[in-house]
Amino acid sequence: MPSRYQPQLSGWSKDLSKTSGGGIISEANYIACANDNYLEIYRYRKIGAASATFFLILYFNLAFFMLFFHFWLGVEFIWWITFISFFMIIVLSIICYHTLFNFLFAYFAPFSNPIRFNRKTGKVYLYEAVAIKWMTTFWLPFSAFKDLKKYQIKVYEWADFHAVLQSSTGAFASGGTIELHMLFGVACKPNSHETIEYVYIGETNQFAYAWDWISHFMEYGTDRPLNKAGLKYIDYSRDDVKSFMDVEPRIKVTSKQVEGLDKASKAGSKEDLAQIEQEYQLNGTVYPVY
Repeated sequence: MPSRYQPQLSGWSKDLSKTSGGGIISEANYIACANDNYLEIYRYRKIGAASATFFLILYFNLAFFMLFFHFWLGVEFIWWITFISFFMIIVLSIICYHTLFNFLFAYFAPFSNPIRFNRKTGKVYLYEAVAIKWMTTFWLPFSAFKDLKKYQIKVYEWADFHAVLQSSTGAFASGGTIELHMLFGVACKPNSHETIEYVYIGETNQFAYAWDWISHFMEYGTDRPLNKAGLKYIDYSRDDVKSFMDVEPRIKVTSKQVEGLDKASKAGSKEDLAQIEQEYQLNGTVYPVY
């Protein structure tokens, strides 16, 4: 039976239901913060691959330059060798340019792209680094480098935010297999199962206890203190304090709307949210995003 959310996610395993049952506290290690107002999921970026790719491409680019000048100066001038060499240099330079951008993005863009679930207002706030839009763009302008530390914030209604499980099977070199499970949020158009986007949340297990924690937080006892709703308070850990905006802000406020949306994501009531929306003019094309 296919997913009710269309178009379907590649590698889809199953749709997940929202629950108001007991929160699975033991599966809360992916949560950066949970208080009476909002829950924040951290999503770290992996930087190892970007570093290795950058230095590998740089090495081959320099090696090709050296070979080009060696053949150009060391043998008789041949037009086809020159043409191919220049073409390869241009191609490698473009690849190196994109790789440099990815390298700088990995190290200088916001380290965490969190998701905030506000149980008081029923909103989901998705933080995405603006520079992500340039990652798959062939023509990369210099202005893209200015976006390295900028966020865009997308806003969805919890009622239209769901989840699916993506599963894959990997093999060990020594034999045997391992199953990998990824939790994805599904942002849908209002009152429908038509998908706007799939949002990567993190690795989970086949029972998706991670989603149980989130949906319990958003569904059960939202008018009561968190510890009275069957969950526990979670604060930013000492080791991660420099990674999150609440403790040492790494968000570059590029507009009044972005500043207002960050405040709105922490609002303690719908009345507070309405006041913030009015103060920061959070209406129109920015808020909410559909």
